[in-house]
Amino acid sequence: MDDGVFGRAAQERAVAEVEAEMARLCELLAEGLAMGLDDGREMVGGAMSEFLVEFADLVRAKGSRPGLKGMITLPLLVHGAETGEPAAAAPVAVVHLLWWASARYLDDLADAAAPAPGGAAAGKKVLTALAVGAHLPARLVTGLPATGAVRAALAGELSRCWLDAVDGQLRDLTERAPAATRESVLRSYEGKTGAPYAMAAAAAACLAGADGHRVAGWRAYGRALGVLRQLVNDQRDIASGRHEDLANGTATYLLVHLLTVLPAARRREALALHAAARHSASARAELTAWMLDDEVIESYAASVAPLIGRAHGLLDLLGGDPGCVRELHGLVDATVGHLPRFRPAAA
Repeated sequence: MDDGVFGRAAQERAVAEVEAEMARLCELLAEGLAMGLDDGREMVGGAMSEFLVEFADLVRAKGSRPGLKGMITLPLLVHGAETGEPAAAAPVAVVHLLWWASARYLDDLADAAAPAPGGAAAGKKVLTALAVGAHLPARLVTGLPATGAVRAALAGELSRCWLDAVDGQLRDLTERAPAATRESVLRSYEGKTGAPYAMAAAAAACLAGADGHRVAGWRAYGRALGVLRQLVNDQRDIASGRHEDLANGTATYLLVHLLTVLPAARRREALALHAAARHSASARAELTAWMLDDEVIESYAASVAPLIGRAHGLLDLLGGDPGCVRELHGLVDATVGHLPRFRPAAA
C-alpha cells in the first residue's frame, strides 16, 4: 500500500525508473550517443557504457541497492518537498549516480583497494571515470529543458561538489591518526561523502526553482546526510571483517574518538596497534575490539547524536510538502539504522 504523494511504493517505482534510465543511457553511450554532441564518439561512449555496467554489477554483487536507493530518492524527495512533484528531479538522480560510479573507482584507486590494471588499461579506466563523473553529467545538464540560469546553477553545484569532495579526500589521505581530531575527521567527511549528497539535494532545489536561501539549506541537509552515510561506511568496513580502513591507516571517526577518550598510556598503546595494523591481521583484530568496547561505543553514539539531530533540525527549518519532508526524516533514520552493532540515539 502506498502512503502519500511519494510513499514507499512510489519511491520503488521511481527508483526502478531511474535505474531503467541508466540502462537506456548505457545503450545510447555504447552507440556514441547521449552526449549532446555530434556522432563519432563511440570510443569514449563505449568505455563509459562498459564502466557503468560494471558499476551496476558491483552494486548487485555487494548488495548495495539500499544505498543506491537513497542516492536516487534524496533529490526526488527534495524536489517533492519544494513542489509536490518528486519525479521531475530524475535527471539529478542520474547525475548523482554517475558521480558515485566515478568516485567509487577513484576512491578505491586512491586507497590501493581496486584491481590494478597496468599500462594503457589503467589509463583508460581513470580517463573513463573522469568522463563518467564530471564531463558526462555536465553534458546532461546542458541538455536539460530548463532556463539558462537554472542550468548554470546546476553546473555550479556539480563543480562545487567535485572541489569539495577532492578537498575531503585529500584530507582523508594525508591526515594521520596521532594528529587527527574528531573535528578534523568530520571536515574530511563533509567533503568526501557530504559533498555529493549536498550537490544532489541543492541541485534538486535549484531545479525546483527554490531561492538561494533554501538551496543553501538543502545543501546543508544533504551534507549532513552524507556525513552520516560515511559513518555507516566506516562501521560496515569493521562489521564485514574487511578492515580496509585499518589496513590503509585511515583515521576514521570511530578510531579518533577512541584515541580521544583513552588515557595517555592507553592512547600510546592504541597508536602502536594502529601502526601495526597496516600489516598485521592480529593487530587489526585487537584494535577493532578496542573500538567496539561497550563504553567506547556508548560514548561514540553520544558524540554522533548531535549530527543526527542536526540533519533532522535542518529539515524542520526547511519544511515543505509534509509527505516528502516526512520521508526525508525517514532517510536520516534509515541511514542511522544501518549502523552495525548499535544505533545512536537521536539528539
